Amino acid sequence: MSARLNIIRRVLLSEKNTDRSQEDDRDGRRVYAFEVDIAANKVEIKKALMEAFNLEPGAVLGLNTSIRPGKPKKRGRARRGHSPDRKKAILTVSREIPELQQG
Repeated sequence: MSARLNIIRRVLLSEKNTDRSQEDDRDGRRVYAFEVDIAANKVEIKKALMEAFNLEPGAVLGLNTSIRPGKPKKRGRARRGHSPDRKKAILTVSREIPELQQG
């Protein structure tokens, strides 16, 4: 396994993400969401996803990222903290690509 594959933490599974990955929209695109390393940039994320799922460069139509700040948490009476920040990557691929299979 390459060091690039350590960038991808997990696939984000929710009702909205599942619907967007299974249905083609009007423009013929499919959308998948992943949690990725917060220090990774778009170029590194795109290369890691293309390597992990054996995608050709023309198959990837877009990549959007967003950082979701951690929520404040209470740990006991006096100790306060927060959950870690998370980075979300939304990958858009053309509909000619079948369902993503890790390879």
